[in-house]
Amino acid sequence: MEKAYWIGRKRASMASARGAASPEARLIHYEMAGRYSIKAAYASPPRVPQDPREALRLPAPGPGDRRDPDGDGQ
Repeated sequence: MEKAYWIGRKRASMASARGAASPEARLIHYEMAGRYSIKAAYASPPRVPQDPREALRLPAPGPGDRRDPDGDGQ
């Protein structure tokens, strides 16, 4: 619920930025939208990866890759 609130605030701030009369007002609305986006990200529960490679963000080794000593892609 809290995440939905912050996303809604971000969207409202982006809409206000599009309708702003001056560049300064537009910049302030964009700044607020960025802050709301960060708050929404913190409001979401952390995702627990199922695969250890996903947690480390390592690509799967390919054939001939130095990390794949037997060259079978596994």
